[in-house]
Amino acid sequence: MSAADPAGERTPARQRLQRLPEVFTGPELAACFGWKSGIASTYLANWRAAGLVRPLGGRSDVHMNLVVNPQVNPEAALRRVFPLSCRLGVDVLRESGWTTQIPSLPEVAVPSDGPLYAVHDFDLVHRSQAWFRKVLPGVEFVQGGVDRLRPAWALADMIARAQDRRVQHAWLLDPEDIDLEAAAADRNISSALLAFEVDPVCITPEGYGAIYDCLQPGVAFSTQGSRRDARQL
Repeated sequence: MSAADPAGERTPARQRLQRLPEVFTGPELAACFGWKSGIASTYLANWRAAGLVRPLGGRSDVHMNLVVNPQVNPEAALRRVFPLSCRLGVDVLRESGWTTQIPSLPEVAVPSDGPLYAVHDFDLVHRSQAWFRKVLPGVEFVQGGVDRLRPAWALADMIARAQDRRVQHAWLLDPEDIDLEAAAADRNISSALLAFEVDPVCITPEGYGAIYDCLQPGVAFSTQGSRRDARQL
């Protein structure tokens, strides 16, 4: 694929893309070739149509360079927009072997004082700055990708939100779909439960099952709510 420069010169698209990193932004593209933003947008549209670049999506203006790396990690692109992003939820539990359930998209927390929009490959959810400070001891730092909660912390977070009546659309895995025995044996479970003020009984089959049942339609919520301030969610 070739495209004309503003001055009339034609340079192959692949040659241009070889000059760019595997993840780049629209402004970086414009600066690299001295283009105005409108011209850069036209090139990007052509390259997307040709399958040479892939956008992160939403209003991010972040793009993955498939010429430099056909297997570029989308997490690297997400980190360009959300440096504090952190994977959590069912996908973390699946990776640890605590469940076989596969979510449609990995869930990723981003700061609630920043933007939130739909992107490809990820389900973004807002969490407060207080939440990010709270989970810091339970974060696994990932080089070149998105950090993630350790599984014990991901489970404690899910249970805490399920118990908190202020949280809308909270949910838990079916008790038959989670290995609570593995969770109870995890060396991080005590600190995770303590951080989220979750009673250890909640990871027993009886306690977890009771919380799960309370989330089902038509079942009255009877578990004691969290004492946490709403700003800590």
